[in-house]
Order: sequence, then C-alpha cells, then structure tokens
Amino acid sequence: MIYIIDDQVTYNSADCTLSHIPTQETLSLSISSGRLFEQLLNSQGEILARETLLTEVWDKYGLRGSNSNLNQYLSMLRRALAAYGCDNLIITIPKIGIRLNTEVKIERESNPALDVTEVQNGGEPAKSRVAGQDSQAIRPDPARVEKVLKKSVLHFSQAIVGIIMLMFLGSAFWYFTADESADKNPSTSTIKLQGGCEAVIVQGLDVVEQKSLDKQILEILKENNQSCVPGRRIYFDKNTSFTTTGYGRTIISACNLNSNGHIVSCDNFYYLDWRRF
Repeated sequence: MIYIIDDQVTYNSADCTLSHIPTQETLSLSISSGRLFEQLLNSQGEILARETLLTEVWDKYGLRGSNSNLNQYLSMLRRALAAYGCDNLIITIPKIGIRLNTEVKIERESNPALDVTEVQNGGEPAKSRVAGQDSQAIRPDPARVEKVLKKSVLHFSQAIVGIIMLMFLGSAFWYFTADESADKNPSTSTIKLQGGCEAVIVQGLDVVEQKSLDKQILEILKENNQSCVPGRRIYFDKNTSFTTTGYGRTIISACNLNSNGHIVSCDNFYYLDWRRF
C-alpha cells in the first residue's frame, strides 16, 4: 500500500520507504519503524494505546518491545517527517496513547507489484496485444529475479546501517560536547531537582519559570520510567509554540555519570506537542 500524506510525502509499506514528493528524496525505514508507521496510518485518527502498539509492532513478531523503544521509534519517525515538511502528523496524548492529526490529509493507493512467486512456480503471465497481434508471454528469468531481489535487500541493509551509524555518531558528539558546553555557555543553567539529580537547562533559566520547569522535567522523567537520583544529569530544552493551539517542542536527555562525572549513557525523549504547566 502507498500512503500519500498531505500531498508532500509518500510511504510505501511494501519496502518501508518514505519519499518527499517535491524533491524525490527517499529514506528507508527499519522494519519495526515501518510497522509502527503503518499501524498509525491505518488508525483513521483513533487513539492507539501504547500496549496495542507494542503488541502489534513487536510482540506479534517474537520481538521484545518497551516504552523506551516506542519513544525512540516515534522520535525517529517525527524527525524524518519533519525533514520532509510534515512535522505535525504524529501526536502524543500523555498517559493515553498515540494518534494521527486528523487535519492532515492521507490518501491510499494500491501498490501493483510483480508476483515473483507466480513466476517461479511456472504460472502463466497474462498475454498482451501489440498492434492488434498476439505477442508471446514474456516470462522473467527466475535467476535474474532472485539476483535483483538480493541486490535490493543488500542496498536496503546498507542504507539502514548507514542511517544507524550517522545517528550514533551524531548522538555521541552531542553527548560528549554537551557536558563542556553546559559549563562554558553562559546561557545554560544548572539546577538540582527533587531526588538528587541535576538538570541542565540548555536555553538558560528564568527564575519565574523555575518551578514550572522543575515540575515538567520530573513529570517527563516519571512518564518514561526514568529516575532522578544522584549520579544522573538531565539535559532539557524546549521551544515554545508560536500559536495558542500547540504547546511547543520539548527534548530531554536523561544521562548516567561515572565516578568522574562524565557521561556514559543517555536516554533521549522528544515531544512535538508537550502540554503546558
């Protein structure tokens, strides 16, 4: 099935590819990301509980899913869509589930494909007529079909590995530079939260909003089963919405520190439309 989203983006469920219509750029999603996106696209705007998504995307295929995995895949989908000009499609309803923005138009088209199974099993393809004469049925060479399929799978695998490596390098760079930039950049602020962890506010801290930020950060940590204890550092950033219909974007990184105070690992969470306090 091919889904046309807001006349800007297409998603092909057959090969998990996301394409930008104006530029013809294409991005290959992982199989799990594709399953998750297809579940949302077929939901007709219905709110899908996290448990439902974990079951349909991971459990049914013998995989182990978690809220952390779900958040990461949702974040990747949102970033990919935003890069193609569609940044308001997936909406998180806190403590309830995930749904699509029903104001965004989604169309569906069937995806005609070569029935390789029929060809390999010796099925008779339909005959075509050219200039009023019967032409002979053209039977694809099974060896050639298999070669093309193997080549496609190889390219797809290489693309996935490349994307993962780029994401890993980008995350690593951010993690290892964030600690130093927090100390050198006068616009950042560091506060202690209830529980003992420290929070670095990337855009600085207004005294008036400190209480609401404390509450927001602790609520996000609680919602994602993250602890606030000594030895953890929280990086927090948000962009306030320019309209009264949204709440703005929020990103938070919950990082573990070693005995020297250096970051060893982080869990990242991104909200496109976080509620206000």
